[in-house]
Amino acid sequence: MDFPVIPTHIESINTQLREMYGIETETSNQMWRVVWAPDQFEMRVDNVTPGGVELLFPELQKFKKYAWIPDKWILENLVLISDEMGNFKKSYECIWKFEDRFKKPVQPEFWACQFVIDLVNAAKTGNPINARKYFDPTVSSDPKEQIAINKQRIDLLVEQLFGDESDLMLRTVTGEAIAMPQNYKKQGEV
Repeated sequence: MDFPVIPTHIESINTQLREMYGIETETSNQMWRVVWAPDQFEMRVDNVTPGGVELLFPELQKFKKYAWIPDKWILENLVLISDEMGNFKKSYECIWKFEDRFKKPVQPEFWACQFVIDLVNAAKTGNPINARKYFDPTVSSDPKEQIAINKQRIDLLVEQLFGDESDLMLRTVTGEAIAMPQNYKKQGEV
């Protein structure tokens, strides 16, 4: 599936990410970016070519980095990774795929990137208080109205990601239903 590319929209998001979350000072690469997964490649030493031909000796080859993520926008973070020899290098790694609960691609939005990044940063520090309070003065100058708008955004995000047409989630909350682990066996069952 070819996802409609909106370069100016993605460019705008990446500019905002660069301004808000900064750059890595040694290379000037931004710390966070949104990219089209099929366009990302990496160089790896391997003894099998991308076409599946086995080589006598391993060689440096170009592979699709996210072959497992077809036709989706992703949010990447620049991080330090260690190779087999214990050497460290900087690499962009996928943190979030822009998809709905049916695994269908969705357009990236800056507020969604901001939400994911702030949660990742809060988890890294171990302090959920570092999670930001979201207030966008361009949407509304009234804090109560902004809270209602944020609630709508979160509800939409939850519906897209975890939608529950069967009402089962509500029934587990009210006690009408319970969740059973897959390996559950009745007493006396083998």
